[in-house]
Amino acid sequence: MHGAFQMKFHISGRPLISDIVLAVLVVSYTACVMLVSRHTSYYDIYKLSGRDSVSFEKAVVTAVSSEKLENHSRQKGMVTGFQELTVRILTGQYAGKIVPVTNYLNYDTSYRFMPGKHLIVSVNATADGKSLHVFVSTPDRLFILCLFAVLIVLLLCAAGGRQGFRSVLAIIFTLSSILFVFVPLVYRGIPPAGAAVLLAAVTAGITLPLTGGTGRKTAAATAGTLICLCLAAGVQAVFCRLTMISGFTFGDTDSLMQIAAHSGLRIGGLLFAAVLISSLGAVMDIAMSIASAVNEVHLNNPSAEFRDLFTAGMHMGRDMMGTMANTLILAFTGSSLVMLVQIYTYNMQPNQVLNSNSIAVEIIQALSGSFAVISAVPVVSALSAQMLCKAGNRK
Repeated sequence: MHGAFQMKFHISGRPLISDIVLAVLVVSYTACVMLVSRHTSYYDIYKLSGRDSVSFEKAVVTAVSSEKLENHSRQKGMVTGFQELTVRILTGQYAGKIVPVTNYLNYDTSYRFMPGKHLIVSVNATADGKSLHVFVSTPDRLFILCLFAVLIVLLLCAAGGRQGFRSVLAIIFTLSSILFVFVPLVYRGIPPAGAAVLLAAVTAGITLPLTGGTGRKTAAATAGTLICLCLAAGVQAVFCRLTMISGFTFGDTDSLMQIAAHSGLRIGGLLFAAVLISSLGAVMDIAMSIASAVNEVHLNNPSAEFRDLFTAGMHMGRDMMGTMANTLILAFTGSSLVMLVQIYTYNMQPNQVLNSNSIAVEIIQALSGSFAVISAVPVVSALSAQMLCKAGNRK
């Protein structure tokens, strides 16, 4: 009985310990890159004229003294007017201070507050602290957003078990790498194209083994992901050159130019990097699915030849490439929904619309991502079949 208990603990405890170690490593990595990525901005946006300053602090509504509100006649859910609030500041230099605030409700600030509701306020203060002006900024959404994220994590772990937990670690690693490694590298002057390729290599090399384990199928999926992203990048570069599109055609070029004047930022390569990053998840998904399918065929039939394994991967990929390419197209279309409504409303001419910078950039991004997804099917099928056949021949 005692020996059976020890064996059971050894079998179930070992994966648990390895997952804890992985979690500690990912959290430590995130903390380290956060510290290393910190820098001093060339321009402090929170400093006003002289030594005056502005800060955004948490606050809570203690009372609503009066309000004049009305529902919009045509837009359901939109409330306009104003509220006279009394709020208590909860954080910062003026924590505990109770101040009156006017909350103006408009089409983009239709926030109606009740007593007890938490919000973010803009605190404008003079250097001597004698003059203090407080304005409503937004509702305090952080707790709700964190709660939503926790629910998704719990759902992922409940549905996926150990693999779900490792998927959470992979997401944390990917986001940390983008926010605290890729962005600082680009800011410091590393070419966005090189930084994006490095990010894709590291992300695929870490997250795929985390979620799919180590082995030939993961190696094939990782190699296939990088090959397909590079192919898509090459195709994108050709068509960007033909259509005269670059990172300078982004909508925020003016602000990027100001940043570039005080940093090493290279704006021209940002479009290339954006396509690689936006396509990376979909390509990794289809690459791992095909590699797993080919590996399963090989396990059921170890004598299967390259042609049989490749054909199995292609059959699997044909069922996926349409939906995955459609997913990318819909994602880019969704991000341009407001613009599409405006185009329809004003009956804009096709020559103007299809040749505009914004539409052309979205088309290039969607088609480049789709190319990466579609090319992943034959590339990963071939790599998986080749690796498994070589392994079978050695045996």
